[in-house]
Amino acid sequence: MLPIDETKNLVQTFNWNTPSWDLFIFLFWAVASLIYAFAAGRGRIINILISVYMAKLLVLEAPFISNAIGSKVPENFVSIQQLIVFVVLFLALFFLLGRYAFATSADSHRLGSLVYGLIFALLQVGLLINIILTLLPMGIQQSFSSLIQTVFITDPASFIWLIIPLLYLVVLGRHLSERQD
Repeated sequence: MLPIDETKNLVQTFNWNTPSWDLFIFLFWAVASLIYAFAAGRGRIINILISVYMAKLLVLEAPFISNAIGSKVPENFVSIQQLIVFVVLFLALFFLLGRYAFATSADSHRLGSLVYGLIFALLQVGLLINIILTLLPMGIQQSFSSLIQTVFITDPASFIWLIIPLLYLVVLGRHLSERQD
């Protein structure tokens, strides 16, 4: 975790007056999270999370998927190619898993309450933003403000974004099971 002085410095160096990609990313995170919290059905929450994790794993650990296309792609477009492969795999897994797997017990619980849904939406959209930004070319990643880099792009941030939705599900599941007893 960052010290308080360093966090204040990051926020103060962020340019709020001139609209930029940095501001767009934060606004997208807020708006997409709100829309997702209200629009996602309770049964899709786990499906989306599993699809995101599987697509990222396949992009990172199965390079032959990207390499099949990569022989025709210039070297500086490899990360864009990985981003495209991630989006295609995510969408394919989402639709396939949604049809055939992961009918969860979340449908029968109060997982869809506004507070739980909004927090989980913030975590999932943050994870997607993290994955997309880390798959961009290094030059583009370095053009973002230090606040965006600290929150979404650095290695510790990537690890935190991967773990925190799972931890939230564990805590949420424990809370829901205690309420039913």
